[in-house]
Amino acid sequence: MRHLFLSLLLLSSCGKKPAGAGPAGGPNPMDRVQPVEVMSVTVMSLRETVGLVGSIAANESAELRPEIPGVINSIHFEEGAEVKKGAPLAKLDTREIEAQLAEARASFVLAEQNLKRSQSLLEDQAVSKLEVDAAVADHAKLKAAIDLLEVKLTKSSISAPFDGVTGARSLSVGDFVTSQSVITTVDDLSRLKVEMQVPERYLPNLKPGGAFTLHAATSAPGEEVAGEVYFVSPRIDETTRSTLVKGYVNKPPPFLKPGMFANITLVLRTIEDALVVPETAILSTARGTVLIAPKDKDGATIAEFVPVKTGLRVPGFVQISPVGPPVKAGDRIVSSGVGGLILFPGVKLKPVEPFVKPGVPEATDRKLE
Repeated sequence: MRHLFLSLLLLSSCGKKPAGAGPAGGPNPMDRVQPVEVMSVTVMSLRETVGLVGSIAANESAELRPEIPGVINSIHFEEGAEVKKGAPLAKLDTREIEAQLAEARASFVLAEQNLKRSQSLLEDQAVSKLEVDAAVADHAKLKAAIDLLEVKLTKSSISAPFDGVTGARSLSVGDFVTSQSVITTVDDLSRLKVEMQVPERYLPNLKPGGAFTLHAATSAPGEEVAGEVYFVSPRIDETTRSTLVKGYVNKPPPFLKPGMFANITLVLRTIEDALVVPETAILSTARGTVLIAPKDKDGATIAEFVPVKTGLRVPGFVQISPVGPPVKAGDRIVSSGVGGLILFPGVKLKPVEPFVKPGVPEATDRKLE
């Protein structure tokens, strides 16, 4: 009987939980102090960007071809030289046109005299109205022929259509040219155009005046050139589901040339004074997205779950806006490990400085390969 009583006493004592014990007889989680890295909610200007590949073109580019056939009589430009608008670049042999023009002018003088004579005789009824009409038509026909030859004479000189830089030439003095013959090219390089295809999902944020930067193969490492969007096509390409966007690069550096490809970072939108937190501070729960904020209570620091709504994501940071209790710049939040640490409302915390702080973002991580 004595042994049976001791056994029952031992069993009853084993079933009791000591003070401060957890549900399974272990230590109470509420008494545990969890070290956490803490940072402050900050305010930043965020840019949503997209990475693209575009092509560079001259502001204006023209292939110079003669409008009339002929033989090149002289060339007045050097390859790769700067030229001004209206500067003569080449001239054709005009001897035949000048001879035709002299003949037409002589015939015109005679036609003008015949017309005056016919009009005078018509007053005396010495000629018929029909003969006078024929003289008028002949006079007008010769006047038109003179005008045509004078235009041809003007077209025999090929001039620069705008300020620019001449290209290469493959023709020489004495070559016969037609309207299909390219004498040279002139490119206006005072500014450059950049063309890019932007996926249709970004269309709501595309508008003239938007900013972009580009980096070409000839750029130095880390060197970027700024540009501005001036055109957004009103049409979507049915094959690629993208829209054509064009921009200007004013005062381009010498290493950018028409025809190059460039890596482009297009700014879709900028958010000023955005509340941001490290992306490692965001905890997704069944009830929504929350931040964990250390709060002082009864001489201890405990965890408080603060619901928020996330917005624009950039490398290392996430934009937030409160959906319940207010969140403002300077508020402390647990900055990392919220998904891997044992954290729940009311658990005691020991705030520590983060070992590594994320840097200030420059753009979003949206890239198109």
